[in-house]
Parts: sequence; C-alpha cells; structure tokens
Amino acid sequence: MTTTSATSSTSATSSWQSIGLYVQIAGAGAFVAGIVLSLHHYAIGVCFIAGAAAFYIGKKLKAT
Repeated sequence: MTTTSATSSTSATSSWQSIGLYVQIAGAGAFVAGIVLSLHHYAIGVCFIAGAAAFYIGKKLKAT
C-alpha cells in the first residue's frame, strides 16, 4: 500500500518536472523572440516579458 503511494508521488513529481522543462523551453524561445524583434511594439514587448516569466515558472516547476 505504501509502495503504490510512493510510486504515485514519484510519477506526479516527474510529470511536474516534464511540464516545467517544456514551459522553461517555451519561455526561453519567447524571450529570444522578444530580443530578436526588439521592444518597438507592445505585442513584442509582451512576448519578451511573458517569455522571461515562463522561463522562471518552468524553472520553479522543474525544481519541485
């Protein structure tokens, strides 16, 4: 019974780490796109800031 709950907990943790990795990669891509396109337009600025935030969130999710 404890083995099942430990396996379930490990599975959930690795799932969050996978999600964190994908969010971090997407954030890095959006951040780079924002740098390449510059901050001349509001939409590009939002992409830049959202990319940085997603990278940070992904990093935190991977750590859990």
